[in-house]
Amino acid sequence: MPTSQMPGPVIPAISRLLTALSPVRLPFDSLKFITDNTEKYGELFALYFDDQVNYVVSDPQIAHDILVTRHAEFHKAPLLRNAIGNLVGNGLLTSEGEFWKRQRKLAQPAFHYHRIASYSETMVSYTQRQIATWHSGEIRDIAEEMMALTLAIVNKTLFNMEIGNQAKRIGESVYVVLEAANDRLNSYAPIWERWFKTRQRREAQALAVLFEIIDDIIATHGEEDTGDLLSMLLSARDDEGKPMSAQQLRDEVVTLFTAGHETTANALDWIFYLLAQNPTAEEKLLAEVDALAGRTPTMADLAELPYSERVVKEAMRLYPPASGAMRSPLHDIELGGYPIPQGSNVAISTYAMHRNPKYFPNPLQFDPERFSPEREPTIPKYSYLPFGGGPRICIGNSFAMMEARLVLVTILQHYRLTLLPGQKVQAEQLFTTRPKGGLKMKILAREKAVPNAV
Repeated sequence: MPTSQMPGPVIPAISRLLTALSPVRLPFDSLKFITDNTEKYGELFALYFDDQVNYVVSDPQIAHDILVTRHAEFHKAPLLRNAIGNLVGNGLLTSEGEFWKRQRKLAQPAFHYHRIASYSETMVSYTQRQIATWHSGEIRDIAEEMMALTLAIVNKTLFNMEIGNQAKRIGESVYVVLEAANDRLNSYAPIWERWFKTRQRREAQALAVLFEIIDDIIATHGEEDTGDLLSMLLSARDDEGKPMSAQQLRDEVVTLFTAGHETTANALDWIFYLLAQNPTAEEKLLAEVDALAGRTPTMADLAELPYSERVVKEAMRLYPPASGAMRSPLHDIELGGYPIPQGSNVAISTYAMHRNPKYFPNPLQFDPERFSPEREPTIPKYSYLPFGGGPRICIGNSFAMMEARLVLVTILQHYRLTLLPGQKVQAEQLFTTRPKGGLKMKILAREKAVPNAV
């Protein structure tokens, strides 16, 4: 490899051929692959394929350049559009330019502080309703529980709808679609799949289920303004006085519907997983929770629960719900002293950056005190990006933080969650960072718990 080229691994054609010919899915840990190569090649490296070069960034300054300083010189990467476009269409996640600005402006009021505060009661009451079915000593898949809970919360708060028994169908369908999207992202296309198209059929069926449910939500909502996000989108008019098209309305609802529950559910999974392995942090958090004396938590109480915020932030450092962001330069550009051609796929690896000892000493240690008032200011700027950054920072970041903390505190008022002996938990990247195969935990009632107030 010429020295003028950016360092990075060459992905040999033979490895892709073997993957394509294998009768079974070969294991591939994309998160480990990125962190291993970051350690080997540095915070800016290339992935060399036969006819394509992709770039991986975990340098905070370069990430800042891409997301903030030079954000107008980048669009969402074509690799991302190809991977997820059939799900979210031209919604907020993938749209660009003036159209994106218009859509963002329409959705933004639903996430203003006063509106978010009004959601807090729903978040707590739905959590209480969910755990009312739990019993001390039983084993539950917490990943499944949190997915159902956050799905119900986002549907009620943003769309003023109850999903009832649809949660399981939605969760299963989202998983199938994201798995297929991740395969496209990693160029996984085995020959048997091309012949039998089993993945395509499963994905098409999952999309049909999701779109049917979303279309029913929109149709059932009606034209009355109930003050929720869907009301805003339905009443929106362009400069010519025309409403949003049915397709665009669905794209926006699907984007917020999926992103609004998937990321928070996964964050909660990892919070409970990490607390179960760190009794000192767990006991400190439980003491803070018990200071409420069993009173139902409110948004106002969060100011008196600072350790809960540190726990959530630290869990999202180790397991950021979105493991990165993807951009593509609109023209030939230079990053880190290397030329990057127009149209290239540039991935910002939040996961690798959050685990870099240069920015986070003892990076694999769960240490909520990193985010104490004394230590948090010492974290290098733009080395911690759980919600992205710049103009396209996650629109629901405040919503997600409040939800994670209120759900966490409400559950811990009643139960501790412990890991099953010998259970191996592995992080899996499916656009979001989730525990592979779920997260089975034992539920233990707390002595200081109070009766559920459903």
